[in-house]
Amino acid sequence: MSDDAADSPIWIKLRASNTERARWQKLAAEHGVSLSELIRSRLDGTRRRPRREPPPVSPDLLRELARIGNNLNQLARAANRREPVTAMALLAKLIEIDRELAALRVAHQRRDSPLTADGDGDG
Repeated sequence: MSDDAADSPIWIKLRASNTERARWQKLAAEHGVSLSELIRSRLDGTRRRPRREPPPVSPDLLRELARIGNNLNQLARAANRREPVTAMALLAKLIEIDRELAALRVAHQRRDSPLTADGDGDG
């Protein structure tokens, strides 16, 4: 068996009552970890770091990223179909996408980020 296969996650089934399961899930939630992490940490005797909640994401940002992703998919689809796309047209579209992404980074940069929009950190 390869090292990769030895470290691959597997399912372990455990019988528990509904009461036990509810109690364990509550305990895991109180510690900010999944039920699997709680059980692993208890069995291994190790401390697990709680999961960090992802920062909230603006719906406008998601829509804009989806639109940009759509443009990239159209370019990839054209390339895969071997449709004639001139190098200049492709380059122009990629530059447009790069500019849109740069504008999004500036517009949605985290407020607590040490870097400014121009990336030099001096505001």
